[in-house]
Amino acid sequence: MTIRHLVAAAAVCLALAAGSLALGHEPVYDAWAWLVWGRQLAGLGLDISSGPSWKPLTVALAVPLSIAGDAAPELWLVLVRAAWLLALVLAGELAYRLSAGSGRGARLAAAAFAAGSLALLADPVTMWARQAAGGMSEPLLVALVLGAVRAQFGGRPRLALALGALAGLVRPEVWPLLAAYGLWCWRTLPATRPLLAALALALLALWLGPDLLASGDALGSAGRAQRGGGGLWEVLGRAAALPLLAAWPLALLAVAGRDRRLLALGTGALAWIAIVAAMAAAGFPGLPRFMAPAAALVGVLGGVGLARLLASRRVPAAAALGVALALVTALQLPGRAAELPHALRTTAHIGDSHDRVRALTRAVGGDPLLRCGRLATSDVLVRTALAWELDVPLSSVVSFGVRPRESGAFIIGPQASPGLREEVRAVAAELGERGEWGAYSLGCPAATAGVSGARR
Repeated sequence: MTIRHLVAAAAVCLALAAGSLALGHEPVYDAWAWLVWGRQLAGLGLDISSGPSWKPLTVALAVPLSIAGDAAPELWLVLVRAAWLLALVLAGELAYRLSAGSGRGARLAAAAFAAGSLALLADPVTMWARQAAGGMSEPLLVALVLGAVRAQFGGRPRLALALGALAGLVRPEVWPLLAAYGLWCWRTLPATRPLLAALALALLALWLGPDLLASGDALGSAGRAQRGGGGLWEVLGRAAALPLLAAWPLALLAVAGRDRRLLALGTGALAWIAIVAAMAAAGFPGLPRFMAPAAALVGVLGGVGLARLLASRRVPAAAALGVALALVTALQLPGRAAELPHALRTTAHIGDSHDRVRALTRAVGGDPLLRCGRLATSDVLVRTALAWELDVPLSSVVSFGVRPRESGAFIIGPQASPGLREEVRAVAAELGERGEWGAYSLGCPAATAGVSGARR
């Protein structure tokens, strides 16, 4: 596939992503926060004292989107969903390219397996399809990683470095692998050295600079992100379950041929998993989605292995292995395939609910909700969306599971217990209702204190 074909594929992915908004258009918690920060940066301000973890690329992308005003959330979803679709194209194209010599039918099977394995990643914490539908950063990360691999195999190391650096602005797990590739480029391709120096400085500045300027602590976000990540075996189990199970033996079959490119991909995938496991041991979250790029590479290798299996001349052994892997895949496919419509239904359901709370916010108005400086909500996952709706910093919306003492208004949603709802109704004046959401006016607190909220 030529660059021209890839550009055409990207255009088709954008069109499909735009059309997918009809199926649901509600960003997740983190995405709303990045949009808030992007809008603040566009206005030459930034408050990152509250919210999810800082990701330079996602916030940088949100800056130009903020120009679109109320359309920015939908544009963000189009961007991430298009990246997810393009990642499927790149996975299939890489498997097809790396299966050269296996015959056209076998290469097409390799491409289908690689794309299918990526589309059906199994994440028990947050469905992979939900991550794409809700605008999380990992689908974008996978597209950048696969794009970097594609650029390197296509003889474009500068583009590979640039895409790798962009991936490094999404997740820190990229850094060791990017450093290793950068060292190889430094030694073998001296012309890339100025670019390498510039990218290294940019990575440091964009990751550490905002915290340093905001709080004087360049590692503030890193400290806040440490909240336990599970044991080594738990993380490895999550990694093993991400791609289709058949991908692992097929990937081994692929690297058994000792093709340097395939060995590099396999080594990179295992190294990525090891990095996530090491970070989890250090107290950082070892969530399955952090290993999605590694699982994507395993799927690509699995596709190559499938092509070799189909082209094998050892008919009895190949047939036996093929039948066994086909049975394993057939058993997995129904459950994983069902996750896609389930993710879309979940996105649509959450979108409908959040549309109602934003409509309630608009109906009540910002002044009654923020008259004491902060708005409280019982539902932590909506606080970033409320901050976007009210055009305030994330620290101006706090969340509590009990009647708040640090806010003059409280928005109660479906996460609130019936007891909390009744308690608030007994002591507060109702400002308005929309479905399962209600807004209530409380007395202003004597003094404001710390901020509560979710970080990840």
